[in-house]
Amino acid sequence: MSEPALPPPTVEVIVPEALSAGAYANGFTCWYNRTDFTLDFLVYLPGDPGVNDAGQPVVHQPTQVVSRVKFPPALIFRLMQILNDSMSNYEHQFGPIVHLGE
Repeated sequence: MSEPALPPPTVEVIVPEALSAGAYANGFTCWYNRTDFTLDFLVYLPGDPGVNDAGQPVVHQPTQVVSRVKFPPALIFRLMQILNDSMSNYEHQFGPIVHLGE
């Protein structure tokens, strides 16, 4: 006689008080190695105009990492699915997302 199947667990998300406000980011980057995908969430700080060694104008653009999250490779596809679903739901509720630079 087989044992009855257990129902799926009820997941309760607990946000520690120190993280409840979240972190603002206006940029991100992604890099990876064999064991992890790393997402760095960034804030662009005020640029510093100057000139390079050839006397050409340049802008030094400092960025600060406000959060770093590491994912195992098997979870990245699920993250992309959830983001895609959330974007579709957002656009259904609020209209098209305006892309940066438009």
